[in-house]
Amino acid sequence: MEAHIIRKERRIPARGDVLVSLGQAVEPDTLVARGIVPNPDIREVKLYASLDVDPEHTRDYMLKAEGDPVERDEVIAIRRSFFGRQTKVARSPITGTVESYSPRSGRALIRGAPIPVEVSAHVPGKVIQIIDYEGAVIEARGIRMEGVFGVGGESHGRITVVGDNRQEPLSASDINEPHKDSIVVGGSIVTLDALKAAQRAGVKGIITGGIDQKDLTYFIGREIGLGVTGNEKVGLTLILLGGFGVNPISPDAFRFFKDHEGRLACIDGSTQIRSRITRPEIIVPDQ
Repeated sequence: MEAHIIRKERRIPARGDVLVSLGQAVEPDTLVARGIVPNPDIREVKLYASLDVDPEHTRDYMLKAEGDPVERDEVIAIRRSFFGRQTKVARSPITGTVESYSPRSGRALIRGAPIPVEVSAHVPGKVIQIIDYEGAVIEARGIRMEGVFGVGGESHGRITVVGDNRQEPLSASDINEPHKDSIVVGGSIVTLDALKAAQRAGVKGIITGGIDQKDLTYFIGREIGLGVTGNEKVGLTLILLGGFGVNPISPDAFRFFKDHEGRLACIDGSTQIRSRITRPEIIVPDQ
């Protein structure tokens, strides 16, 4: 495998602040851009039901208007009767903003609080282009390879090859505290116990041959369909070079990782196989 120029477009999904400058040298953790995106979580509050009034009468009891911020469980409408001895209230189910209120239907929509987003460089390199208000293009030099399937987002760490036999399973006994912050490579298949051991040890990622699909389901807590992976909150990135089941790492790939042990690897487990094909990625930058 030969090193070549790699360009990574790093941008946030909204207008924000670009934090790097043209020509700047960056490291994987260098923040490139940050911003705020609208929260997709919108909850409906049936005010008329909570207040026990006809929908058109809810306007008489509103404490909040469209655009007002609210906290979770904060009272947004209140109705007192019998000289204040009986009180009915409508509360916000989430922290956010009153998106809309309809006197006709007696309902309000609450949108969750805006979500801060940021993107880092992911690879060491140089900023060769600024994308106004969104990010930048980073140029690096290194070796890039693709996996077959992965979960977990972007991560980076030093390559640590476990064992000398690429056909043996990667088990819990192969992973311990000295592997903290590393990218562990090895095994024809990774066991569920090994994944849990990697989480406990603080391993940043695992590159292996395969996994039993049932173990993967237990590990991430849900079935994997044909959609997009990469947002799983499992504490590490997993990349399969072979696929599901027992798949020994190829001799060439195993030799590559042995030759580059101790080097930085920048990995991304994001996978999409439904429409636009996206495969998990491994980048070993020149250093």
